[in-house]
This record gives sequence, C-alpha cells and structure tokens, in this order.
Amino acid sequence: MTSNQPIHSVLFDNTNEYYGQQQASDGLQFYSSSYGDQYNSANYYSAPPPAATGDMRSTNYDFSTSGSFWSAFGTGGYADEPPLLEELGLNFGHIKTKSLTVLNPFRTVPNNHIKKKRPVDRNIPPKIEAYVPESKLYEELCQFERNMDSAIMKKRLEIQEALGKPTKVKRTMRIFISNSAADQPHEEEQEEEEEEEGHMFEINSENEPSWTLKIEGRLLDPLIPTKKAQPVQKFTSFFKSILIELDNGELIEWRKQASSTESDGIEVKRKGDKDVHARIILVPDYTPQKYKLATGLSELTGLRLATKPQIVTELWGYIKEHHCQDPHDKRIIHCDKKMLSLFGVEKLQFSQIPDVINRYVTQPDPIQLEYTIRVDKRFHASPKAYDVDVELDSVLKQKMMNVVSASQVQKDILALDDKVVQCVQSINNSKMKRNFLMQFSMHPIEFINKWINSQARDIETQQRMQELLATQSTKQ
Repeated sequence: MTSNQPIHSVLFDNTNEYYGQQQASDGLQFYSSSYGDQYNSANYYSAPPPAATGDMRSTNYDFSTSGSFWSAFGTGGYADEPPLLEELGLNFGHIKTKSLTVLNPFRTVPNNHIKKKRPVDRNIPPKIEAYVPESKLYEELCQFERNMDSAIMKKRLEIQEALGKPTKVKRTMRIFISNSAADQPHEEEQEEEEEEEGHMFEINSENEPSWTLKIEGRLLDPLIPTKKAQPVQKFTSFFKSILIELDNGELIEWRKQASSTESDGIEVKRKGDKDVHARIILVPDYTPQKYKLATGLSELTGLRLATKPQIVTELWGYIKEHHCQDPHDKRIIHCDKKMLSLFGVEKLQFSQIPDVINRYVTQPDPIQLEYTIRVDKRFHASPKAYDVDVELDSVLKQKMMNVVSASQVQKDILALDDKVVQCVQSINNSKMKRNFLMQFSMHPIEFINKWINSQARDIETQQRMQELLATQSTKQ
C-alpha cells in the first residue's frame, strides 16, 4: 500500500519542505515510502549497501527494513514516514514550526494550492505549571486580556452606533448686511467742492453710477471655549441658496454647487443711482434634511422642525404611551381622538406611518431679511446684525471615526498575537517532545507495541477505504 497523502498536520524540518528532494542536516532522509515495502524503502531512502549498525544517523543504517519502525512512531506527515528530528531530540537549532494542511484521504491528486491556516491557539497545554511556574501568570494575563477585549468591543459597538446617528452641535451665526456706492451724482458735486477747498480726490465721471451689496456671516465663539481650535465652516456652507428680490422686480439668485468653494459672504453689483429696497431670502441647508411639521402633527410629537426618522420615532413613542396598538395584531394601530382628527382614519397599518407623515410635513421656512440699499453715502451698513441658529458636525464624531478606523493599531495587535501564538506552539511542541521521550524511556517495548498496533489499525482503515473506492470506480 502506498500512502501519498498526509494523514494529519505535523511539524517538519525546514530543510525538508519537499519530501524526496532534500536531506536533513543531521543525515536523516525524510522520504515517503510504502509501509513495509523493502523495494520502495530502499529506493526512497537510498540506503548505502554496507551492513546496518542500528544507528539511524549513520549512513550504514539499512532503511530498507525500517518501514515498520517509522510507522510505529507515526510522527511524520505520512503514515510510514520517519520520526521527526524534533521528537527524536536531534538538531533542535535548525527546527522551525510549519504546518501541513490535513488533506482528504480519498484524494489521489496532490493539492499544492491549499492555503495554510493561520494558527490561533494561544492556550498553554494542561499540567504545564509543574514545569513552567510562570504559566499561571500567563493565564491571568489572558483572562485580563479577554476582559479588556470585551470592554473594548462593547465600547466600539457603542461608537459605531453613535456614528450612525446624526451628531450635531448648535452654534450661532451672525449675519451682516452692508452696501457701497460708486460714481454717484452727488459724489461729483462733492468732488467740485473738495477741489475748490484744495482736496485732491479723483472720481471717474465716465463710469455709470453703481452700488454693491454685501451679505457676510461668521460663527460666534461657543459659550464654553474649547482647548483646541475647531474647524470653521464658512458662511455659504450653511445655505442651499440665497435669493435677493429688489423692489424694481429684479431677482438675483445664488445657488450652491457641488464643485463650488465656500466663502464668507456674497457680493452683488448693479448699476443705479437711487436707493433700492431688497428682500434677502436664505434657504438653510440641513444635513440630514429637516421638515416643518403641520400643527396637528407638531402637537402629537412635540416637534416643530425635525428629520423624518425623528418624527417617526416620536410618533411611535406617542402610540406606545397611549396604548394604540392592537393587542392581537401589533401591526395595527387604533387611532385615538387626536390621531383621528389629524389622520381622518380609525385604523392604521404600521407600515403606513411614513406615507401618512409625508402628507403633514413641508419644506422648512426660509430666513427672510429686509434691507435698503442706500447710495447717498459711499458706504452704508445696516444698524442691525442678525443671529441665526445653525448646526455643525460634532468634533467628537471625527474623533470617534478615528478610533473605529485605527487600522495601524489593529495590525500591531495582530502581530503581537502572532508572536504569542508562536511561543505557545513552541511550548506545546516541547511538551509533546518531553511526553514522547518520557513514555519511550519508561516503557520502550510497550510503547512501541502500542504505536505498531495503532498504525496497523490506521493502515487497515485506509486499505478498506481504497477497496471501497476501487469498487465504486468499477461500478461506474
């Protein structure tokens, strides 16, 4: 019987990754041979003809009769492979830990493309404390790490949940309106008077009279100052559009574009030598979009301006508080007097709530400011400043995103975990080697007989599998 497939994951010498091609540094050949087949063993092991001395590291050792001996130990990746150097205690300096993937014993084609699984076992072998007293401290550290991981994961999930919710901070923006005038008729008269008095002030009389309207805004400092300077959003970032209606019927509109840059204000220049009354309409840019609630819905929810998810949440809270759900079918909502007067129906399906809400919400009212553009002076400013409430993204949101996306920290932790796993594997291997040698030294004959019986059972099982496969292939 030939055994072409590994039957379990093993550790092997780093100089013998290709069985049948390399030679171990201590003289042992790690070749796969047929169990008890002298022809195959002699060819695979290429033992020299001199008489055997019984020394496995000697070049005179007769490997042709050693198939059963290797299988008795059963330590290689193949059923009849020689024992590993590590388990024999030879040349530990060049041994490195590697693993072979367990393959299907029914497979006849070598599978060289299976990825090696990453080792994750970090458990110290049982009863190791007698040999390594420090292992108890390691177990305590592992338990502490598990507690820390649990707390960190809980906090991370809370942060991720918070990131999904709109986190806004209310601030106040102060808006200033002013205008300047140029090349006005009264300025020419003033120029003549100044020339008579000896003042030199040039005015280009060839230009037509004009005026320039300026609308500017800036955020006021928070009531509670922060230690670190927060990023400042500019005036135009808070509005979708700005519409200016002049009393002569002219409309001037500024609309935010995706590619437009933010600025601290806008300017409008027009020709004219008369005072003009302007109505300035500012349309706020809410993110996420907010809506104005109808009077009845506002009384139910207690909201005046809110997002649709907020409206649904508050309405659902009202339904639960007033026990409007059907006791048998929770999807049905029985409207009370307030809901009946508002919605006009006695029953509602829970899935209908978003559609019903859409009928009672509208776009929020824009901000309207009045201003008179005066041309009797070169510069004129409104005696009033207008304060408008705006919402900014919280600085904590960016910090939370940095915590969740700390990829470099995770890479460092994984690298340290790999080192811990390697150390634990080394301890496990050392314990296996010690147990192996201890059992062999205490009862060598009984130990070898047990291994021979175990390998015999494995061979018998594998032979039955091959016979079964042969029978099935014959039937097909």
